[in-house]
Amino acid sequence: MFIPIDKTIMRVIKTLAYTLLSLLLFQVHDAIVGLEHNTACAQKKKIVLQQADRLQGGEDRSPAGGIEPVRSVSGNVVFTHENMLLTCDRATEFLESGVVELRGNIFMTDRKQEVYCDKALYYPNTGIAELEDNVRSRVLKNNLITKSKRGLINNPENQIWIYTDAIAWQGERQLSGDSIKVQLKESNGSKNVESITVSGDAFFAARDTLDLTKQLYNQLSGKTMHIKLNEQEKVTDIQVDSQARSLYHGYDSGSSPAGINYSSGNTIVMSFTEGKLDRITVSGNVEGKQYPNKLRGSPKINLPGFRLRYNEKPVF
Repeated sequence: MFIPIDKTIMRVIKTLAYTLLSLLLFQVHDAIVGLEHNTACAQKKKIVLQQADRLQGGEDRSPAGGIEPVRSVSGNVVFTHENMLLTCDRATEFLESGVVELRGNIFMTDRKQEVYCDKALYYPNTGIAELEDNVRSRVLKNNLITKSKRGLINNPENQIWIYTDAIAWQGERQLSGDSIKVQLKESNGSKNVESITVSGDAFFAARDTLDLTKQLYNQLSGKTMHIKLNEQEKVTDIQVDSQARSLYHGYDSGSSPAGINYSSGNTIVMSFTEGKLDRITVSGNVEGKQYPNKLRGSPKINLPGFRLRYNEKPVF
């Protein structure tokens, strides 16, 4: 069975991947790892402590629970790394376990993108960084905004996660799920997005750009949503599994409304050629409906779980 779908899904997915890649992987990793080597490697990495009210040592309880010697800076802390700026209330290195902790009003930017959270931990021995409490980010050029309660950067596995109620907005498009994972792949000295996986109540909603009332949204949902990209980072495949559903507002050749298409099944697979939608297949317990035009805009036909959450979008 073949069904159409709004092509804006490709743009928001790819842009989300770029945001996670640039904001979380490079900026947070470089900023935090600089704290661990704040003497010998600071000159090499050009990470500079520009400002802090206090510099002190002593002992403190580490995230692992033990009491360890520490060195820390606190009060209006400002670090710079090339064109990246990091500010926080306090930065602490636990000298035995090697964990680096940032706390309070954490802000990172390269003047193009910004990331905010209230707590961050970096584990130099494993190359893993954790972001916690009110994790937010935005790309200034296209105003892509993400929000979650937690995030994780796994450098050895080339993975980035935002999870626990992860959601992204760009314009009038919204992508959400319990977690969003970006898998990276190293190629020619750089890291490209290989795949994106949305797990747990995956949902994509995009306002129908042909609708003059600006009240209709095309929708795609399922338990999981897996997106594959090629080396040029163009979408090649999208697969939605378990309770997969699609709702699309149709138009005829003259852009006049032509009903609403609904499809569901165990799996929805979308194939793309040169980044353009080529084929959609629905399999397993397939169901299809064509709603009449009189139901356009009716909340009765929205996919289960449809909810616009623009009132939750962070204000920067």
